[in-house]
Amino acid sequence: MSNSAIPLGERDGQMFRAYEVENGLRCGCLCPACRGALVAANQGEKRFPYFRHAELEGCSNGRAGGVRRAAVQLIAQRNHLLLPALSDRVAVFSQSGRCLVKDFEIKSSRVVPDQVERFVDLGDLRAHARLLLQGRQLVVRIKCSSREEHERKRRLREMDLSSIEIDLHRLTDADINDQAIFERAVLDDPQNRVWIRSLRGELLKERAVESLQPEIDRLNAEWVQAEEVRLQAERECAEQHDADIQARAALRAAHREMQESLAREQRRGAPEAASARLQRENLIVATMFKAVREWGGLGAECSACRLVSPPSSSLCFYCASDNSRLRTRRYSADLEKTIEQMKRVWTVPDESLLWATDLIVLPDLE
Repeated sequence: MSNSAIPLGERDGQMFRAYEVENGLRCGCLCPACRGALVAANQGEKRFPYFRHAELEGCSNGRAGGVRRAAVQLIAQRNHLLLPALSDRVAVFSQSGRCLVKDFEIKSSRVVPDQVERFVDLGDLRAHARLLLQGRQLVVRIKCSSREEHERKRRLREMDLSSIEIDLHRLTDADINDQAIFERAVLDDPQNRVWIRSLRGELLKERAVESLQPEIDRLNAEWVQAEEVRLQAERECAEQHDADIQARAALRAAHREMQESLAREQRRGAPEAASARLQRENLIVATMFKAVREWGGLGAECSACRLVSPPSSSLCFYCASDNSRLRTRRYSADLEKTIEQMKRVWTVPDESLLWATDLIVLPDLE
């Protein structure tokens, strides 16, 4: 059925199907959109009865206008309407980021209005029907095309009124001409209607949020308490860290002062170069042997003087070099048997004298 073929015509404020009136111009019906005269074509056998404009130039809104007016007329005549269901979920977050959720629901229900008003202007927007329900209002919009009405819905949501949309745009010509099918689609089909705005749904949402608030308050209080404990622990840790740094600095300063004092004493009686190398070699070997004999083969070798301190040492016992760093090394149990071979190509004593000219403590050579 084209746009010029209209399933419903209007006469004396009532909507009629083509088979409900006389044929031709005798039907006395007008187009619900343009108010032009209609011709009823209800005698054919190959198509459903329909109306067409008496004039050749037809309008494009006659079909949608007729379906919409017939739907509103039916709501007013039957004086009841099935409201859509509504289900939603609220989510509330605590300060710690924990999310609490609660579902709420409005079941589909049938209402019997005190009054049905047709095509009511609401400022710059029209309600196709307005139902008055014990002091409350419900706006009904009838959708008759696939086009979405985003702007109209936005304006309806801004009004302090509940509103629903009934979608009839998928009805076929056969559906429209079948009174039982059309009546169910308008009044009782739970699948073709949705809430545009539900004041009751918003109230349930507020109550759901309120019901979660005591638990949120409890979680927030626990979080605040835990944060205070954590921050206090961080402060104490920072204070301890600063104290440790100061203590190590004081220990290093005292150690350095002692080292420099002893180094000055050693410089006064420094031996000749060859004698100094041999002396340094003997001292290094002595500490290596001590690691094998007394410390289980482990020792902390100084990167400057190359003498070996006990494995648990954090500072070199023997030198005051700025390049002193300790590294753990393992020494072979047969070191005393192989040491003479090592000495033949050994540069360690020379490196020791280069990076740590003076020692502040001399190890035991035995």
